[in-house]
Amino acid sequence: MRFLSKIFGSSKNQLIELLEASITQLRVGIFSRLSKKYISAYGKQKADLLSAAILNEALLEEPSNTEGDAFRKNNVLLIEDELKKISTDTIVSQAFSYLYATQTLYLVFITKEPFPKRARELGEQATLLSIYIPNTFDICGSDNVQECVIEIMNYATKFVEESK
Repeated sequence: MRFLSKIFGSSKNQLIELLEASITQLRVGIFSRLSKKYISAYGKQKADLLSAAILNEALLEEPSNTEGDAFRKNNVLLIEDELKKISTDTIVSQAFSYLYATQTLYLVFITKEPFPKRARELGEQATLLSIYIPNTFDICGSDNVQECVIEIMNYATKFVEESK
């Protein structure tokens, strides 16, 4: 309970905004890195679709458009094969680690539950993909949520800049 009271006693809206921005940056950075990785083998359009599909699968999300949905249905094995390789790419794997951790913190904030169902589902997916989800001590060396959110934001900003 001490953890939750620390979270909800802080400037919650500001922390939520930082977490949302971090999630966006991490997603953009991961997408960019994956797309660059796949472009020589598949061309720009297929590399982008594959990168989006991997992000969707890793985050247990549905495609956002019909083109992505069709790609997913027609390339199940390719997506699964590339998804299995994510943990061997240390840069992308670490970014996914931070993304999972950030989404977990975000879900705690918005649901006011210590470990929401969606966070558990993401944790199970990360485990299947052999991706470690860091805790606050791993991220910033303490249980100070505000410090960790700032550290996450710093990591996300640096990651997206390096992924351009």
